[in-house]
Amino acid sequence: MSNRDNNQQRSKNPLSILQQAQNSVILLRLKDGTEYKGLLREIDAYMNMILTDATEILDGSPVAKYNEIFIRGNNLLFIKPDASQIT
Repeated sequence: MSNRDNNQQRSKNPLSILQQAQNSVILLRLKDGTEYKGLLREIDAYMNMILTDATEILDGSPVAKYNEIFIRGNNLLFIKPDASQIT
């Protein structure tokens, strides 16, 4: 496999994409509908993550602000990397 093909395969790996998104703003939604927008500091193989400067969003409105929050990967519905343009 060529180096180019290897790079394309790595870029399609969801965990690899999230690891590249560390230290950038992400948006995530939990299975219960709650959303969080914040700076992704840490992520592990189970997609557990730590967000800093996070805002909790419920029904499109911010309801709480957290300096640091831990999200368990099994509660995630979706993750949007590079959410810095989303208000």
